[in-house]
Amino acid sequence: MTVVLGASETQAALVTTILLGTFIYEDGATLLAATLSATGRLHPALGLMAAFLGVWIGDVGLYVLGSSFQQYASRFTRLQAWLKPEVLTRAQVWFHQNAVRTLMISRMIPGSRLPLYLAAGALRVPFRLFARVTGYCAAVWVSAIFAVWRFAPRVLPGSGLPWVLTAVLLFVPFLIGKRLNRTARVEPLSDKGALSTCAL
Repeated sequence: MTVVLGASETQAALVTTILLGTFIYEDGATLLAATLSATGRLHPALGLMAAFLGVWIGDVGLYVLGSSFQQYASRFTRLQAWLKPEVLTRAQVWFHQNAVRTLMISRMIPGSRLPLYLAAGALRVPFRLFARVTGYCAAVWVSAIFAVWRFAPRVLPGSGLPWVLTAVLLFVPFLIGKRLNRTARVEPLSDKGALSTCAL
C-alpha cells in the first residue's frame, strides 16, 4: 500500500533530512536545502533554519567532544608524555588570542573545521565566544547560499548562474583561506614539533 504524505509531512521529512544531512556534509545539505527552496518544494524559511541549525549544532557538538579530550588523555600515560603541560599552555594562549580569526577562517577552508573545533574544545576556548562566532559564520554562510539560489535565477532565468555562483562561494573562500594561511603561520609550539598551532 502506498502512503501519500501530506504537505506538512513532506516539509517535516525534508527538514529532518537536511538537518541530519548537515552532520555528514554541511555544504551538500545546505545546497540541497537551497535548491529545494528555490524550486518551491521546501518553504525557504524552513530550509534556511534547518540548514543553519544543523551546521551550528554540528559545530557545537565538535566543541563539546573536544572539551572531553583532557579527561580522556589523562587515562593514557603515552598521551600525557607527549602533551606536556607547557606545550598545552602555549597552545591554549595562542588559540585564545586568535580564536575569532581562526574560527572565521576555518569556515572558508574545507576539512579544517573538524580539527579546529575539536581543538577549541580541548584548549578551553570560552564556550560563549565559540558559539557566537560559529553561529554568525554559519548564518552568513547558509544565507549566502540561499541568496544565490533565490535571486540569481531572476537575473538570468534558465541559466546555470546559480551553479556558477555556488561554485564561486565554495571555491574562492578556500583560495582566500589558503592565502591567509600562508601569512599567518607561526613557529611550532615545541622544539620537537609535537604540537603546532592548530594548523589553518
